[in-house]
Amino acid sequence: MTVILEARDLVKRYPLGDGEVEALRGVSLQVNAGEFVAIMGSSGSGKSTMLHLLGGLDLPTSGDVVIDGIGISALDEERRTLTRRDKTGFVFQFFNLIPLLSVAENVALPFLIAGDHIGRHRERIAELLGMVGLADKADHRPDQLSAGEQQRVALARALATKPAILLADEPTGNLDYTTGAEILDLLWDSADRLGQTVVLVTHDARAAAYADRVLVVRDGQVRDEITLGRRSDHQARPLIARLAELGL
Repeated sequence: MTVILEARDLVKRYPLGDGEVEALRGVSLQVNAGEFVAIMGSSGSGKSTMLHLLGGLDLPTSGDVVIDGIGISALDEERRTLTRRDKTGFVFQFFNLIPLLSVAENVALPFLIAGDHIGRHRERIAELLGMVGLADKADHRPDQLSAGEQQRVALARALATKPAILLADEPTGNLDYTTGAEILDLLWDSADRLGQTVVLVTHDARAAAYADRVLVVRDGQVRDEITLGRRSDHQARPLIARLAELGL
């Protein structure tokens, strides 16, 4: 299998008062193309810091991240920004939609940022809105949508440029159980049907159960790995039992 994302001995320290705190302590991992990986841990474990480094949103204190063959830590800010734009898509807990733009324009935002004309991508935008079930709301504004619909728009936007990696940081954290399950179904479908590589950060075993592999983070390190395999039933009970054994 082709490795599409790799972390090499990542260390991340932040200043704290007169000293510093070590959020990550030598994290190494690989993600294969088309794989769905969940990163799980309690609050403060380092999982969100890890995702930000994996996506190039932040730089490690030491170590490197390789995205689709490109080591990003040594890149200058402009090249790192371009690599992040071209190779990654992000879905966050709080949607981050632009209020004054329509649904279609929010989905097209990656193209607009790149200086491209939205008209060249109408078919792609329509395809994505159809995939997330919002074809009839292309002209709506975000405040006319439910929270679940807003997250669907955010997911469509993240997939717009067919990124090598889709990174999702607690994408169901602001949603009710049923709506969250719908978003997870879409993430799973993008991996299973479209071959999209997905890395999901979550504290919820039910969400992690959608993944092929679960990496358990504690105290800034990957302490355990649980292989689930590609499944369609998303049954979380065996995973919950295993996590209970690990003290999570």
